[in-house]
Amino acid sequence: MAAPPLTHHEILELAAPFARRGRHVDLSASNRIDRRILFKPIEHPAGMGLPGLRESLELHSHGTGTCVLTRVLSPNSGPQARLLAMGSRPDGLLARIESVAPRQQFGAGSGYLVSRSYEVDSAGGLLLTGAVAQVDGLRVTMTMAAVRGSAAEITLVPMPADALELPEDLLAVLGWDWARLIRTQEGWRTKLRLRGNLEKRSRKASSAIDRVAEHLAEVLAEPPGRFHDRWTLARWGVVLRRAIPMLTFVALVATVIFMPHIAAAEGSELWMLLFQVPTALIALSFCLQELPTYEIPPLPRRSAEPGWRRSSERIFG
Repeated sequence: MAAPPLTHHEILELAAPFARRGRHVDLSASNRIDRRILFKPIEHPAGMGLPGLRESLELHSHGTGTCVLTRVLSPNSGPQARLLAMGSRPDGLLARIESVAPRQQFGAGSGYLVSRSYEVDSAGGLLLTGAVAQVDGLRVTMTMAAVRGSAAEITLVPMPADALELPEDLLAVLGWDWARLIRTQEGWRTKLRLRGNLEKRSRKASSAIDRVAEHLAEVLAEPPGRFHDRWTLARWGVVLRRAIPMLTFVALVATVIFMPHIAAAEGSELWMLLFQVPTALIALSFCLQELPTYEIPPLPRRSAEPGWRRSSERIFG
């Protein structure tokens, strides 16, 4: 059964802690039927390399004693950042929201802006719920489920009509936990492995989105050939990772073929070593960030293109 609309008395009671902090209700924007109270926005001036921010607050009273307070920070240009707190006391929710400085949810550098959205718990801890980076015509979105062991999903979407070409290993060169880019109708998608409890996962994802933005800004600011020059060893490492499932199959076949010959040499240490290789490769394949694929991965090569944006449909590896 739906809760009844907010009464005038309930609005005054719920908004009292906000009024004491100089936050005034925007009655025209509020929705009594949905039990949502919106407050008049406040402006934060630009500074420390970040643009100006408009801060909006919304209090949603479920009518069951539970309230959700959401802060939305909107830059002059760039993605929004949200901060959510849930509890029974509006004054406590406001204190938790105000304990997080608006600038703490943003990161900026040469050619990029990052916004991070969090949920702040009763102890003041921050759990990342999502993040967006805007980098040189690319919108990079990270989403993560509050489930232990699940990977963060990352999408890269170029501006409309922007003929941007990206290699599959663009982010995979950052480390073992990064998967290759997979082309989609809108752009690309990939995954990032996150380990540990929710707090550790949140910290890693929060720093990872900054690393992605910095990496993309650096790469896209230079010709494609410089990416290969800077990351040659890492690109070959990605090839080896992608080749693990195929190497596992090859190792199994080799073991079957050479087993009788090596077994004939009693006490051969080579026999013991060869016998363990397939098992080790199978175990290693389960540690891959993406599902094992039996393929011969494309070898990295240096692109001679002058820039990342071109009309050709050919994608280099």
